[in-house]
Amino acid sequence: MFNIDGIVSGFDTSGIIDSLLGFQQQQIDKFNSRKAEVATKQTSFKGIEAQLVTLQSSLGRLNRATNSVFDARVASSTNEDVVTATAGSGAIASNYQISVEQLATAHQVASQGFSSTTDQMASGDITFKVGDRAEQTININASNNTLKGFVNTINEQVEDINASIVFDQAAGSHRILLSSKRTGAANTITVTSAQDPLTGVLPDFSGPAVQPPLNAIVKLGSGIGAISAEYDSNTVDGLIENVTLELNKADPGGVITIDIEADTESAKEAVQGFVDDFNSIIEFIDAQSQYNPETEVGNPLLGDRSASTIKNKLLTIVSETVPDSAVARLSEIGVDLNLQGKLAIDSEKLDKALNGELDGIDAKDIRNLFGLNAVSTSSGVRFLGGTGRTEPSQTPYEVDITQAAEQALVNATNAAAASIVVDGTNNRFEITVDSIVSESLTLTPGTYSTSELADHLESVINSSSTLGVHQVQVSVGSDNRLSITTEAYGSAANISSLNGTAASILGFTGSENDAGQNVAGRFLVNGVEEIAKGIGRILTGDPDNENTADLRVEVTLTAAQINSGSEAELTVTQGITGRLNDYIRSVLDAETGLLKTVNETFESRIASIDKSIEQVEKLTESKREYLIAEFTALESIINELQTTGNFISTQLTSLGNFSNNNKK
Repeated sequence: MFNIDGIVSGFDTSGIIDSLLGFQQQQIDKFNSRKAEVATKQTSFKGIEAQLVTLQSSLGRLNRATNSVFDARVASSTNEDVVTATAGSGAIASNYQISVEQLATAHQVASQGFSSTTDQMASGDITFKVGDRAEQTININASNNTLKGFVNTINEQVEDINASIVFDQAAGSHRILLSSKRTGAANTITVTSAQDPLTGVLPDFSGPAVQPPLNAIVKLGSGIGAISAEYDSNTVDGLIENVTLELNKADPGGVITIDIEADTESAKEAVQGFVDDFNSIIEFIDAQSQYNPETEVGNPLLGDRSASTIKNKLLTIVSETVPDSAVARLSEIGVDLNLQGKLAIDSEKLDKALNGELDGIDAKDIRNLFGLNAVSTSSGVRFLGGTGRTEPSQTPYEVDITQAAEQALVNATNAAAASIVVDGTNNRFEITVDSIVSESLTLTPGTYSTSELADHLESVINSSSTLGVHQVQVSVGSDNRLSITTEAYGSAANISSLNGTAASILGFTGSENDAGQNVAGRFLVNGVEEIAKGIGRILTGDPDNENTADLRVEVTLTAAQINSGSEAELTVTQGITGRLNDYIRSVLDAETGLLKTVNETFESRIASIDKSIEQVEKLTESKREYLIAEFTALESIINELQTTGNFISTQLTSLGNFSNNNKK
C-alpha cells in the first residue's frame, strides 16, 4: 500500500486515513460476523443431516418384511461336541430330540505298495470318477511318471479327489491314498486305467477300502415312532425346517436336545439401537437450540423453524398409531416418549412382548408395528417387500395376473425302452441348462428301468460342477418319454441341446428346447393401473408408480388359476419406523428435500454477504485511493509553501545583512 506518512507535513497520514475509513471497516466486520453465524447454523444442520442418516440406517433392521429381525431364531444343542445347530428365519420355536447314529464318511482307497516315491509309473491315461459325477482323466508321461508326480497331477487336475502318499509301516512301503472330496455312500471312487504296463508300474486301487463311504444317520425322536434319516453329508438340511445341523461326532443312542427359540436379544438390540439413534438426534437439536441466560447467548438453532419442524415431525411419527395392526402403538410393547420428549424402553415389557408373553401379541404383530407389511387374500400371491417409495394402501391394491410364471420343459422326441442297458458306448452326453453348457457328463454303466434311468439322469445333471445351482427335475410320462424341467422359473430358464452318445437311449435328438416365462401382471389402485414387471415368479411395481413403486410379490399361481379379473387384494400397511424412514428420505432428498432447501438458503445468504463485503471493500479502496490522492496533494502544497517560505526567509535574511553592512 502506498505510504506518504510525514514526508513533508509529519502527519500520521495512514492513521488518519484508516480513521476516516473506520465506518466501512465496521461494516465489513459486521458482515463477517453475520457470515460466521450463518456458517455455524449451516454446520449445525449438517450435524442434523448426519444424525438423520445414522437413524435411517438403524431403521433398516426393523423395516424388513422378510428375514425380519423379529422372525430371527436361535438354536442351541445340549451337546455341541456331537451336533451344533443354526436356525434360519421362520424356524418353528420348539424342542427336538435327536441322536447321531453315524457320521457321513468319504471313500478312501489305497494302491499297492511302492518301494520308493521315485518309482516309475506306467505312461498313459487313467480315469477317476466319484459317484455320479463326471469322469476326469489325467495323462501320465515322462514329466510326471513318478509316485510324487502322479499324486501332484491328480491334485492339480481332478476336482473330486485328494491324493497323498502314505507310508505303510507293516509292509514297509509307500502307497497312494485317494480320498473322495464328497462324503456319502453314493460317492464311491472308481479308477479305470488305460496305461501301458510296459512303461512302468500300474497303480492298483482294487483292494479293500481304507475307509468305506457311509451316509450320516440321524434319528429324530426317542420313542417307538422315531424317524431315522440318512444324508450324504454331515451338514444336514431339511430334517427340521429352516434348521441346519452340523454333525461333529457319532454317539449312537445318545439323545441330544435341539432347542429353537426366538432370537429376542437381536430383536431387542435392534429396538435399542433405533431408540438410541432417535434420542441422539432429538438431543442434538435440543442442544443446538438452547439459550444460556447467564451469558445471554443463544445456540445456533435457537428459534430456527426448520430444526423445530424436523424435531416435531419425528416426535409426532413415533406417537402415531398403525391401523389394521394387532399392535397399534410403540407404547404397547414398552417403548414410549418420556417427559423429556425422548424415547424410553420398559425392558421388562419389551422382553415379554418379544417372547410372546403379552396376550394377543406375537412376532408378526411387532414386525408390522415397525416396518412395511401387507396381507394378501390369496395364498398364491405372497408379499415379499417394498421400499420407502411403497405407499400404504388406503383401499386394498388389486393384483391382476395376466400370465403365470413357467419353468422350461422339454420332452424327449422318442420313448425310452422299458429296460435300458448303459455301457461305455452310450453313456456320455452334454446338456444346456439356463444358457450354461455342461461339461461332458457320464451315466454309470448298468441296466435301468425307465424310472430308474430318469432318477439317475437327474442325479448326474444336478451333480454337474459346471451347471452348479442350475438344477433340473427328470420324470417319465405315461408314453414312456423322459421330461426334463428346470428348477428355475422365468425367461432366464431354458433347456436345450441334450446330445452325445447317451442321447438316443434317452429318447432325445438334440433338437428339443424350451424356455420358461416370467409372471406378468399389474397393480390396480382404485381401478387405476400401475405398471409392474415380472422376473421369474416375482412381480415388482415400477419405481415411478405413485403408490406401488417397488412393491414386490411372489406369484405361485399356475396358468389354470389365472382368471380374467384380479387374483388377489393386497392391504399394505406402514409401521412406525417405515414412516420415519419415509420422512427422513423426504428430508434428505437431493432434489426436493428440506435440508437441501435450508442449505441453499444458507449458501444464498453467504453469497449475499460476500457480495456486500466485496462492495464495501471496493468502496473502501476507492475512498482510500481518493484520500491518498488528497493527502498527496496536501503534502505537495505544504512542500511548495515551505519552499516559498524558505525563499522569503532567505531573502529577508539577505536584506537584513545588507542593511547592517550599509550602516557600518
